[in-house]
Amino acid sequence: MGAPPNLFCSMHIDRRKALLKTYVVLVALGAAGAVAISMWDYTWDSSQTLLNGLIAVFAVGIGAELSSISLNIGSSRLSIAFVAYLAGCFLFAPVWAMTLGGASVFAVELFVRHKPAIKVIFNTSKEILSLGLASSAYALVGGLAAYHDFVFRPVPVFAAGVAYAAANSLSVSLAVSLSEGFGFWQAWVRMYAGSVIYDVFAIPVPALLAYLYSRYQLLGVVALAAPLFVVRHIYAMNLRLEQANRDLLELMVKAIEARDPYTSGHSQRVAQYARVLAREAGLSHRQVEHIATAALLHDVGKIYEEYAPLLRKEGKLSPEERSVLQTHPVRSAELVATISSLRGPVSEAVRHHHENFDGTGYPDGRAGEEIPIGARVIMIADTIDAMTTHRPYRQALPFERVVEQLTKYSGSQFDPSLASTAIRSSALRALLIPPGAPLSPPTIRHERLEQRIPVAAPVG
Repeated sequence: MGAPPNLFCSMHIDRRKALLKTYVVLVALGAAGAVAISMWDYTWDSSQTLLNGLIAVFAVGIGAELSSISLNIGSSRLSIAFVAYLAGCFLFAPVWAMTLGGASVFAVELFVRHKPAIKVIFNTSKEILSLGLASSAYALVGGLAAYHDFVFRPVPVFAAGVAYAAANSLSVSLAVSLSEGFGFWQAWVRMYAGSVIYDVFAIPVPALLAYLYSRYQLLGVVALAAPLFVVRHIYAMNLRLEQANRDLLELMVKAIEARDPYTSGHSQRVAQYARVLAREAGLSHRQVEHIATAALLHDVGKIYEEYAPLLRKEGKLSPEERSVLQTHPVRSAELVATISSLRGPVSEAVRHHHENFDGTGYPDGRAGEEIPIGARVIMIADTIDAMTTHRPYRQALPFERVVEQLTKYSGSQFDPSLASTAIRSSALRALLIPPGAPLSPPTIRHERLEQRIPVAAPVG
């Protein structure tokens, strides 16, 4: 006999933790080695100009780290600190570039954000390694680090920028993959796929900072840093506005679900499962956010009074009552579409989240790829929550039954590719089998289950 599912999950998590610790140690050793190698043949310079430059770049880096913006994606943050760090690669010898970046990250992570030791060590070390690789790439293709008279050379500058971005994103993606159970590629897509174009166009900015410093010293740094921080502030305000709007949507959903205590938290859970599934399916960050929003709002149409008695009814719904209940996706989509920013992918995903892959669903009988990808994701997430939560007419199904139903209805009710992704997803499994849950599955009362809904169908 195999290990119980919860024990297997616990063993898998312990193994990932051990691999993560080993990975962090290797990154830290690599960073220490890179600094040691950069010091080997360096001719030490104690000029005031060098000291002024180090202080100026360090100050910009610290300021950027302190004003970074949380993206609510794991523990990732948006920061313009890379501008200062890469400028250090163009102005100073590798040992100083690595030291500046590492010291800035270390100080902020430890003394301001109070991160655990393993995160402080990893974030500091990966920054040092990324800057070491950027400095090496810059020198390898003809770049010359010079704080006295920096000359912009496009090929070396872009080589350094690409090396830095690649080292940073790949190292962090592997850490997230190990810590959260995502596949490496899914972790990279989740965190960085949406910023590739931004990273490419941002590469010349550090070179501009280096140029301005070499020509105008502190005045040049201020001339570039000031507008950068203004842009960052505007972006932060937009993010806060988006979060406030999302908080209002969640409040509205909670008010709707308060009608039925057995569906309390349903939409938030569906949004959580949909977000995980969409990420692991390799969708872009923008698509993931659209799908998560649609999942949160997929049942908002049930706020209309016509659905209240149907949602409260204990017994089997009549054919007429079921027909009424099946209009809720259209009513939900119409309500969502009254918000201009939610028209399109979000409202379409809401409208079609009860369409079956074989065309037997409602409201429009769409099939296969005709069904929006968001609706196909929500169909699975909605069904998973319906099966794994307690209802008045039955107890929650164990995860093994969820897998059985996803397999059984793959290709008929569910998109086969998405069903396969859900079955393989260790992140989804971890959400559905929390640590400390009982190993033995609850007793299932089938008599009421078949009266209300099929095993593999979401409520409503």
